[in-house]
Amino acid sequence: MNHIHHLKTLLLVDDQVLFRESLALVLRQRLPQVRVLEAGSLHVALRRCAEEAAIDLVVLDLELRDSRGLMTLERLRAARPGLAVMVVSGTVDESMAGEVRQRGALGFLSKSSRAETLVDALQRTLLGRESAARHDERVEGLSERQQEVLGLLLAGKSNKLICRELDVSEATVKTHLQAIFRKLDVNSRTQAVVAAVRLGLHTSAPMPMPVAPSGH
Repeated sequence: MNHIHHLKTLLLVDDQVLFRESLALVLRQRLPQVRVLEAGSLHVALRRCAEEAAIDLVVLDLELRDSRGLMTLERLRAARPGLAVMVVSGTVDESMAGEVRQRGALGFLSKSSRAETLVDALQRTLLGRESAARHDERVEGLSERQQEVLGLLLAGKSNKLICRELDVSEATVKTHLQAIFRKLDVNSRTQAVVAAVRLGLHTSAPMPMPVAPSGH
């Protein structure tokens, strides 16, 4: 059938069976135009990558039974350079956002997020929901400088590093962050990152390619 040629392929790699199968079920229900493959270990994931020529996105937990930490991402990308990878994890660790992006991941999502949030972020990444013009009105309300601050936050930068990047005082950065929190209706840096990814900012044109929060 002709429509098969338009299917996108997503590989979900996680050794937590309940999480993996639950997310796969929701993805199949919500995104019928996406073919969802599963792997419970890095070994199986690498085999899948070798067998499947057209994998559009890998959703990867870094902590697997046969590989742990950033090495998991490095080994996967070494086997398939250029492969699009979104990292998911069970714990929040803001410092990991910059680490995974430096190693080529598109983003970093928390397993504690609601299923709709995860699916929406993956849909934006995989199917490219019409970029900036379609962003939530809350994002449209951010000033150019606030968008720059949010972009650096998504890249895992601390307040001090943001100060240096933008050549402003820490008090100014804090003021911008408070304004961003109000407009995104959140209360912390971590919540702001999750909200931004939910709105698709990890693929937005004016923002640096980010990554959202979390660890395993």
